[in-house]
Amino acid sequence: MDSKDRNLHHFSHRARYKSFSQEASLEVEIPLEESQPIDELAAHINAVNKIIPPFYDEFRSSLLNFVDEETRKYENNIGDKLIEEFLKNDDAKMNYGCIPLTRVVKPSSVSFNEQFQFIMRNSTHETIESVIAVEKTMAEKMSSLVRARDFELDRLKRDCEVAMHQTLANDNASSVRNDRQLHLSKLNEKIRQVSSNYSKQIADLAVNQREEYRILIKSLYEHDEIPPNISNIVPVTSAAVRKSTSAFANLNLARSQVNEQLNDSFTIYLGAQLKTMHNVRLLTCRLLSDMCRSQNSLNNKEFDSGRLYMNLSLYRRGLTGLILLVDREINYHIENKTDFARICEQSTELHFESLQVQLENISALASDLSKGKDRNTSTELIKACKGLQTGDVYVTKHSNLTSVQVIFHLVVDETIESDDMSSRHPCINGLRNVIRLCSKCGVTTFGIPLLLVEKANQKMTLAWCLKRAELVFKCVKGFMMEACAGCSTAGGGAPTAAIHYNVNFILPENLETCVYQQILEMFPTIFHLVPSVSV
Repeated sequence: MDSKDRNLHHFSHRARYKSFSQEASLEVEIPLEESQPIDELAAHINAVNKIIPPFYDEFRSSLLNFVDEETRKYENNIGDKLIEEFLKNDDAKMNYGCIPLTRVVKPSSVSFNEQFQFIMRNSTHETIESVIAVEKTMAEKMSSLVRARDFELDRLKRDCEVAMHQTLANDNASSVRNDRQLHLSKLNEKIRQVSSNYSKQIADLAVNQREEYRILIKSLYEHDEIPPNISNIVPVTSAAVRKSTSAFANLNLARSQVNEQLNDSFTIYLGAQLKTMHNVRLLTCRLLSDMCRSQNSLNNKEFDSGRLYMNLSLYRRGLTGLILLVDREINYHIENKTDFARICEQSTELHFESLQVQLENISALASDLSKGKDRNTSTELIKACKGLQTGDVYVTKHSNLTSVQVIFHLVVDETIESDDMSSRHPCINGLRNVIRLCSKCGVTTFGIPLLLVEKANQKMTLAWCLKRAELVFKCVKGFMMEACAGCSTAGGGAPTAAIHYNVNFILPENLETCVYQQILEMFPTIFHLVPSVSV
């Protein structure tokens, strides 16, 4: 594509200070794509032209003014051409005063996520508070229904266990034994009925809440008002929403609620010539899924802050991801009723499909591959896709978790605890694929289980832990350098700014403190730390 087709505009600026000056230029495509913010272009100019730090702000400001002015000219030019074409059309000229509104504005053509982004970026503080208040009310209703289900099922299961023990007890009276078996059968049938009944209620409530939420967003987008059937659930006065400034800061809140005892952070450099700076944190956690859990009640202001952060960042770059360890069964979370699945069902997924539906879609895709429906699929790939293999990764997206939008499900098996794992192990390749996906999809904050296990056991000696941590540290370092190098160019155009990652290495909570300390001491021997500045 030539410069004319791409609408390239030449930017040039010279900064001066006394007798010293620096000049830089760049071909900028107007209008800018949403995936290429102005800060990346400014960082590229500074890096390529070796601009000194005192001139950073001046070049950025000049570039911003240039882009604004050229974008305004570009839009005016398009508007002028449309008007000229309109006036040249005789029919349009005769009927210009009565153009049907549907030809000018088509709200139905705007997708839900585009409507939602517009509201989050342009609405008043009160409107955003109202949206969050509706989300909180919906979460309270769903959480209450789930708690009621769990309470009733737990009670029935306890009764069933008592009946089971009584049935197995040594009793010579066959009539008594038959009565107890009948009672046990009735309890099991009641458990199935109650479970089925609550499943239907939860599914119906989720469908209704998703529909109401979309009606709310559409009404705010088209009419800037809350529908009457929803306004009655919005509190008259809502608590002030405290904005969380970054994914890393918001994730800090979730981590501080999980464990504050073992938690250390570093700033590191990666690369030899063109260094990139990243934040790394080493912390402990009871379960990996705890990173997705809100430890505060829905009445606390932290819920508002978390929802605000999630809503503002959901459809933008700078997402937060987390690696969860699963087995080869795609429906692992649903069938085993994992802690992660329980967290997901505490509130309705308002933006994406539910966890169960996403897993069903992934399972169907894997099944299609295994059957060789794609004519271009090789025999080797068909053979490999008969079931998920160790090291495979599948992804789910979420809007109802605490500060985590993307979950990478890494398939592991019993060999993960082996002592002879090398950099060629499939799980290590899975980590590489995760980091490549993060680079490609705008996930800049992600959590990695450092030992590739969720809980420590007696087999995991000090030597085993240090060897595994060293392997993962070195491999992740190499994968991040590879990702940063790949991000230096975009679509064959001008290089963009090097990406900045926030990496969380997560250790099991039941790990011995001495092991944690030795891993902590190992870290500076592998990564180049940014020197601290004393004030």
